[in-house]
Amino acid sequence: DLLAELKLSGRMDGESLSLLDERAVREFLGSPLGQRMARAAAEGRLHREQHFMIGRPASELDPSQTSTELQLLQGIIDAYIEEDDEIILIDYKTDCAPDESVLTRHYRTQLGLYAAALEQLTGKRVTEQIIYSTHLRKEIQLC
Repeated sequence: DLLAELKLSGRMDGESLSLLDERAVREFLGSPLGQRMARAAAEGRLHREQHFMIGRPASELDPSQTSTELQLLQGIIDAYIEEDDEIILIDYKTDCAPDESVLTRHYRTQLGLYAAALEQLTGKRVTEQIIYSTHLRKEIQLC
């Protein structure tokens, strides 16, 4: 059983596991994205919880700003897959959004900034930006 394996491996404690929807986890793992991530993990191409800190012009972070002064941007990228000279960016969202357009509208800028950070850190181009909505149980391609 997947959840028992997570507990035995020490990757999750019993309290955290009790909060998981086992059916949703199984659906994700069986999805095309889940399978793609599993293959990448087996081949050492999946990276999780990547911390970053980069400088970006203030005007890029806030369109109302005209300053080109660098502002520090930091965050944690949920996951990404390396595929040759390209990067696939993956971000999990737990919002109870009614449809994918809400998630797309809310998170397009965030994923664009994460993509810029990954490109700066890896020297590779981000060719796909994917949101996985745990509420909608679907993958949403932003680009």
